[in-house]
Amino acid sequence: MLTAGDVTVRPMELEDIPLLHEWSKDLEIEHQSGWAPWMSRARFDRRWEDFIREPPEDLVLLGIQYRAALVGYVELAGLSHRERRAAIGFVVADRAVRRQRVGATAVILAMDYGFSLEDLDRIYAEVYPFNLPSLRLLEQVGFQREGVLRQHEVHQGRRTDLVILGMLRQEFYAHHPSRLPGGFSN
Repeated sequence: MLTAGDVTVRPMELEDIPLLHEWSKDLEIEHQSGWAPWMSRARFDRRWEDFIREPPEDLVLLGIQYRAALVGYVELAGLSHRERRAAIGFVVADRAVRRQRVGATAVILAMDYGFSLEDLDRIYAEVYPFNLPSLRLLEQVGFQREGVLRQHEVHQGRRTDLVILGMLRQEFYAHHPSRLPGGFSN
């Protein structure tokens, strides 16, 4: 677990699955994130049980807690120790805590984890250009826009661009102290 103020990131638990299922029904989240199409509750539960019990080697999945309540999750996906990079994704599903820097704090904590414990050199994000809250959050944390993959994905039946943002380890620690004992510092 890593904590900063009222925000903690911690491993996901099987007990989190019912809440994840509720969030999967949120059309705004589905639109902004491009989540997979709806599925049966049994299939949803099996999918998340697999992620939690036996996560793929290239995935770090962390629950976001705000004042001890689960409000979302953050992930490092496509994690490559050979290339020393990963993609970050996040969802703050609880609308009551949005715009309170909960997501930004969770992203910072997850990046500290990735740079310090996974020994990554680069973390990047792929964001739909219409997902303005995520773009703003990532830029506020220090990500830089690196480019646009034009018409890269099909989202809700239409071709859409993806904005690529990235941050390097030295850029991150120039602005954010490590929260980990013996963590990296500049």
